[in-house]
Amino acid sequence: MIIAAGLSPAWQQILEVDSLQVGEVNRCQSAHWSASGKVINVGIAVRHLGISCESIFSAGGYTRELIEADLTQLQVPCRILDQQNPTRICTTVLDRSTGQTTELVENATAVSAEEVSAFADEYRKYVSSADIVVLTGSLPTGAPATLYHDLLADTDCPVILDARGPELETALIQSPFLVKPNLEELEQTLARSLPSTDQMIKGMQEINQRGATWVVISQGKDALWATSEQQVYRFTPAKAKVVNPIGCGDSLAAGIACGIHEGRSVPDAIRWGMASAADNLMQLLPARLSKTSVQTFFEQIEMEQLV
Repeated sequence: MIIAAGLSPAWQQILEVDSLQVGEVNRCQSAHWSASGKVINVGIAVRHLGISCESIFSAGGYTRELIEADLTQLQVPCRILDQQNPTRICTTVLDRSTGQTTELVENATAVSAEEVSAFADEYRKYVSSADIVVLTGSLPTGAPATLYHDLLADTDCPVILDARGPELETALIQSPFLVKPNLEELEQTLARSLPSTDQMIKGMQEINQRGATWVVISQGKDALWATSEQQVYRFTPAKAKVVNPIGCGDSLAAGIACGIHEGRSVPDAIRWGMASAADNLMQLLPARLSKTSVQTFFEQIEMEQLV
């Protein structure tokens, strides 16, 4: 079983416009709603890839009912804990004339110490049955920067950590199996700019030396890089039609987790994750993957070991 856990779920509104005009009235050609946010997207993607999964997060307000109903309809198992503050609503605007995506992201609402404690207790209740864990998402106000560190300390199976800054830094001492910040988040964590590929690789391997067995940096349609202390891989993504990029990073994490769960080598698990991200790119709603399509994309992804 795979566990996805985090404290930044969302109710997602997706609006399609013919041509976005800033400062003007824009009439939408379509509107769609779905449960989303990193922890939810990972759970949905894992479910669509055919692996047993449990998503653990907290939610509140009327959006909690919407999220729960959507996940029930998708048959995504989840443990939703009570939260006093309402779960955020995020809006994605898809401009069909330019292909550009505009995100209006509400920060996750604050959680209390009691709510954080209940989340951690629920995680510890289930983690002993997990084969792999995905800890994902920025921590909201009220959650200590050490939360992922503390959860990793109680986890015996491999952990994929999708975090940045203080949350990532404090967790590295617990040796997460794989971390996947983007380049900006890597620079934020290292507190320096990494303007060249060589500098980026050195920065990634610095994170390896500080505790992460593997570091993965994705760059959209450009090459994805993966490092361990001794190895460097470059992956060329498959080409996919862009419908909605929201959830691609979460589908990448979910696909890697599923690949490792299935016994693939780490490089092949990364390819499976990239294939999942490519399929997500073609979906209007995030993480609603097709395993058949993912397999097709998997076969198109090129991999080169440089070291």
